[in-house]
Amino acid sequence: MSTENIEPTGPSSYHEGIGKHTGDAERDEVLKQAMVAGRELGLAFLSLNAAAARALNMHPTDAWILSYLQSVPPDVPTTPGDIARVTDLTTGAVTGVVDRLEAAGYVSRERDPHDRRKVVIKPAEKSKKVAEVFRPTLDDSIDHGLAYTTEELLTVIRYLREGKEITDRTTARLREM
Repeated sequence: MSTENIEPTGPSSYHEGIGKHTGDAERDEVLKQAMVAGRELGLAFLSLNAAAARALNMHPTDAWILSYLQSVPPDVPTTPGDIARVTDLTTGAVTGVVDRLEAAGYVSRERDPHDRRKVVIKPAEKSKKVAEVFRPTLDDSIDHGLAYTTEELLTVIRYLREGKEITDRTTARLREM
């Protein structure tokens, strides 16, 4: 394994004290770099969301929830309770966000076709404006992905999905505290 394309970061309190090491200094450095890169990507996504929210003249939480709603397949009903579970916001806070998004024309409330007692939240036509804001990022991401082989991309996908599972388990554990 070559680490020639990995930039050393020097001492990192993020990695110090983790306690697990492979015994192979080169591999430990690559593992550290993967964790740091993941953290930096997460922070970059937060900054991107905040910048997109400013561009759309909305609160970052509103942009975050609208982005989430757009990622849900159209045939999957999404309730305010679903949004609260995903975002870890209270149902009251979600109601406030949905009220603002609905008033601005970004979402609509509809009765769940399978259970009329439930209300589902769906992106409205105006929400396509959000896609326009993110279009350059999506186009650049596709161009970036084309530089990798299918096998490399499958490895990245597996790493990211497993990382999400770890994050979800940690989130669940913290919610129980």
